[in-house]
Amino acid sequence: MMRKEYVIGAIFVLLLTMSLASYLKSEGYEKTTLIEQVIQRGELKHSAYLANDTVYGRIASLEYYPTRILEAIYGNYTYSIEPSESGSYYILGTASYYVTKGKDKIYLVNETLFSTKGKLLNGTFSQSFSVNLTKIKERRKELAEALQLPRIQYEVKVTAKVRTREGEFSQEMPIVEDTSGLTYIKNTELEKKRNIVETSTVNNKLLGMNVSTARVVFPILTLISGIALLALWKPRPKRKINAIEGIPKGISSRVLVNDEKSLKKIAKIIGSPIIHYTLDGIDVYGVIDGSVIYEWWGLKSAEPESKQ
Repeated sequence: MMRKEYVIGAIFVLLLTMSLASYLKSEGYEKTTLIEQVIQRGELKHSAYLANDTVYGRIASLEYYPTRILEAIYGNYTYSIEPSESGSYYILGTASYYVTKGKDKIYLVNETLFSTKGKLLNGTFSQSFSVNLTKIKERRKELAEALQLPRIQYEVKVTAKVRTREGEFSQEMPIVEDTSGLTYIKNTELEKKRNIVETSTVNNKLLGMNVSTARVVFPILTLISGIALLALWKPRPKRKINAIEGIPKGISSRVLVNDEKSLKKIAKIIGSPIIHYTLDGIDVYGVIDGSVIYEWWGLKSAEPESKQ
């Protein structure tokens, strides 16, 4: 039969292992779940009025327009936000006249070409406008003559701004006259996304319980089992007499001696070896002389068993 202290010892080792495992494993991790995505889009569609209709016709929608025959640009700007929100918008066209000093631009005159504002309707708005480049070029000549600055230049841009609960959505769309002889509009499409997420903590498990709980439970159980093990553990007593293991037979009389020294003297006198056996869990040492056995009863055995 397995000794109780062996069973408790095995439980102690198991609980100690689980205690260590609970501290080696993280308590949990952060889990991010996408709740909603807010998308804002701004788009400018445009066409142009051309002085020469030989190739493209009078009105054409191109990515690049020939600068020398370009007279006006017609635009339609559209903004939307999903999910729909309320808000306000402001769209502005400006012409700025400047001269260059080294790499710096020195702005002399800023003029508003058009401006309009309003409220979003179901999270969107659409606004048409036109930019008369012929008039802008004439205005540049006027300023060059008035200011005696023949190198004066200009830049034109359209700016759209929308305010919602998401903050400000701003889109600048400059009209660029390239040195290649072509004119184009930059940044005609803009999209902004914002993810609305929910962060939650997921608890790691150990044997079906949260790791945080396991870090409390297993050390306590380890301590309890350790105390029980100490209480039950009884080391096997060392045998004090060199003896032969055996069970006496044919004994008719037993004589108990007081101590091991007396038993050793009897063994020496009789010339018989000392035998060892257990009786009701007690270590018994004896010397046989015919049908008589001289016995000395020692300590209680760590493994009690009855032998006859």
